[in-house]
Amino acid sequence: MYKVSSLLGGVLVLICTQLGLAQNAGNLPYSQVMSVGEVNDNSGNIRNFGMGNLGVSTPNSFSVSFLNPALLIYNSRVTFEMAVDGRLTNIANAQKSQTVGTAGLGYLALALPITKGWRSAVGLRPYSAVSYGSYSQGTVQNDPNNTPVQTGYSGEGNISEVFFSNGFKIYKGLSLGVSGSYLFGVIDRSSYSIILDTEATQQPERLINNIQSNYNGLMFKGGLAYRQSLNKKVNLNLGGSYVLQHDLNVESHTVQERRDVNGTVIGDTNPVGDTISSKTALPGYMQLGLSFDNNKSWVAGVEYSARKWSEYSNETGQGGFADSYRVAVGGEYTPDAASFDSYLKRVSYRAGLSYAKTPVNLQGAQVSNAALHAGFSFPIGSTPRPPEYNQAALNIGLAFGKNGTTDNNLVRENYVRFNVGLALNSSWFIKPKID
Repeated sequence: MYKVSSLLGGVLVLICTQLGLAQNAGNLPYSQVMSVGEVNDNSGNIRNFGMGNLGVSTPNSFSVSFLNPALLIYNSRVTFEMAVDGRLTNIANAQKSQTVGTAGLGYLALALPITKGWRSAVGLRPYSAVSYGSYSQGTVQNDPNNTPVQTGYSGEGNISEVFFSNGFKIYKGLSLGVSGSYLFGVIDRSSYSIILDTEATQQPERLINNIQSNYNGLMFKGGLAYRQSLNKKVNLNLGGSYVLQHDLNVESHTVQERRDVNGTVIGDTNPVGDTISSKTALPGYMQLGLSFDNNKSWVAGVEYSARKWSEYSNETGQGGFADSYRVAVGGEYTPDAASFDSYLKRVSYRAGLSYAKTPVNLQGAQVSNAALHAGFSFPIGSTPRPPEYNQAALNIGLAFGKNGTTDNNLVRENYVRFNVGLALNSSWFIKPKID
């Protein structure tokens, strides 16, 4: 039965590889606002996602901690995780709405025990994404004939993160973590205009302005975690992490071209100036968490995070964003992980709530995002396995949320987001013994 985990792993790798190439097929309207797109500040693993992305203070030996590297110390065995992330969104303004979908790589992560007091992890996950498209109609400026013109804007691309994290046991329940990441990616943005000939005396042409930006840079995170037994049945967990302010190197170049109604290029494409090198300054952010558990079947906690996006600046000097914050509450319950008579008792059930004020501040209003989360871990196998055996689980996470509003000519997103992935715990580098 446990060979099934290898098969599922291979399938998910193929899915992640294929979908990762098309993860911007949907539409994230607010990703147009910031040059780096929508940033995944609170993106953890599927376990975190099911609890409202709660995870900076919730230790677990069966998942890789992204939110607080200090919690890696609890990965006493080799832990491998992978996930696919998808979203179905209804986007609406005051006049109309549309429904779009997207799917792509959620993350890949591997945690390794180095020594008794040192754990390491490596992984890949999305850092930010851009995916939008819109158009409007008006008239040519200062034209006495009021010639109609259509203008449009589109963008797609993403920035990915490769990370290397380490957790160290300092003293009893105290642990320290450090993480370094390399950020890289390409984002394309286009704008166009078309003169609409109402008398159809000539074929309309589209003048397109394309800007391609290549991003790369380093990011560093530190974390602390503390665990204390309050009594024989309850433990207290405290956790915090902080990401230092970091700069991304940006190389941008612009190309102009003309296309006919069929999309065929007319004439030559024209580079506009030389490649421009600049930097985007991303502010640091903190996460703080408090949780309780019984070290067996349940955990519950609360979390707060904040980021000073008012200090953000990009290659064009763009600013004007609001400081963001996020609060979340959530928990997990496993009735009986060692049950032989009921598979459902071995399933882990999760739920959570999250509310955030995003950095987007338009029309005098700061955009908010609220979501209800749920999640499950389904053990692979019909009976429980002894701790020294390989352990595998199929993980599922869901979120039902609302981002933005249709008030003040803004855009509202009602979305269903889902994560599906595989987690595998195993013992490596152990020499067989013969009695």
